[in-house]
Amino acid sequence: MEKKITFKEVAKLAGVSTQTVSRVTNGGLNVDPVTLKRVQEAINTLGYIPNKGAQLLVRKSAKIFGVLSLGSTFEGAASIVDGIRLESLAIGYHISIAVTEEGEEQIELAIKELQSQQVEAIFINLPLTTAIAEKIVNKHSKISFLFIDVPYETAVNQVSSDHYQGAKLVADLVLNQGRKQIALLNGPSISYAANCRTKAWMDAITNSEASIVAQAEGNWSAESGYLETTKLLSKAIEFDALLVGNDQMALGALRACAEFKKEIPLQIAVTGFDDTTNSAYFNPPLTTVRQNFLELGRKAVQKIANQIKNGDHSISKNKIPVTLIERKSTQTTAKDPKATEKIANLLQEINKLLPHLS
Repeated sequence: MEKKITFKEVAKLAGVSTQTVSRVTNGGLNVDPVTLKRVQEAINTLGYIPNKGAQLLVRKSAKIFGVLSLGSTFEGAASIVDGIRLESLAIGYHISIAVTEEGEEQIELAIKELQSQQVEAIFINLPLTTAIAEKIVNKHSKISFLFIDVPYETAVNQVSSDHYQGAKLVADLVLNQGRKQIALLNGPSISYAANCRTKAWMDAITNSEASIVAQAEGNWSAESGYLETTKLLSKAIEFDALLVGNDQMALGALRACAEFKKEIPLQIAVTGFDDTTNSAYFNPPLTTVRQNFLELGRKAVQKIANQIKNGDHSISKNKIPVTLIERKSTQTTAKDPKATEKIANLLQEINKLLPHLS
C-alpha cells in the first residue's frame, strides 16, 4: 500500500507550520508569495494529495475557535487546552491550536495565523502583561479574546484558577505542622499565576513564626526544579519545607532531595501545584493543589460563546476554585517538628512534677 503523505511532512519540507500548509491547500489566501511557492514545491515533491471533500466541509460549515498556548511539554498548559477543546466540541466548535514562544512579535504572528483560518475567537493561554494583553484586544477589535494568565486588573476577558487561595492552602499546611524554615521555588516571574502563588506563600509566612530562608525561580519544567533545588542544597541552606510553583518543578526538586539524601517529608516537606496526572505516583506522592482544568475550559468557552451569540462586548472575569490534595510528601510523622516540640513540652511538665512524687 502506498504511504499517505501528511500535512506535517509537507510543513517540515517547506519549513512552515501545518496551519500555513492548510491555508495554501485551501486557496492560498493571505499567504506570502514566496512562502506559497515553497509550500507548493513541497507538495509537488512529496506528491501530497489534499482531501478536497474535507476542505469543502471545513470552508462551508465549520465553526472554529483559536487557541494560542505554550508547548504541550508543560502539562498544566496542555490540560487547560484540553479543557477548552472538550467544551468547544460539546457546543459544536472545532479548535485550531497555535503553539508559540513568549514575545510580542511571535504572539502577533500566531494571532494572524489563527485569524486567517476565520476563527471566531481566540483563547490565549500564555503569561502576558496588562499592557500587552490590552494592546492585543485594542489592535484586533473585530475578534473576541479570552486570557488565562494575565493580571486580574487587566481590562480583558479572563478565566483563571484561584492561584492565591491554592498557594495559601499549602503554605498553611506546612506552617501548621510546625515547619519554620521555608524555601520557595517560584514559577517564572513573567507569569501572573506564578506571582500570585509566590505572594500567597510570602503573606502566610510573614504572618507566622516561620521565615523564608531561600528563594529560586524555575521555568515550570522538571529540569529547572531539579537544577534550582540542587543549587539550594549545594549551598547547605537549611530548610524544612520547600514550596514549589508547579508539579513538574516539584518532580525535579524531589530528585534533587533524593540525591542529597534528604528524607521527604521527615526532613523537608515538598509541595506542588496543579495535581497533574502523575503527581500521585511521584516518590513520595506529592501534596499539591488541584486545578479543575475541565471547569476552567468550560467557563472560558461558555463565556466567549455567549458573548458571540448575544453581541456582548462587556469584560468578564472569573476565578475557578481549587482544592488542596494532601499526600505523603508532607505527611506528618512522630518525628515531625511539631510532634518533637510537643514531646519536649511534655517532658518539661513531667520534670516539674517529679519532685512532688518523691
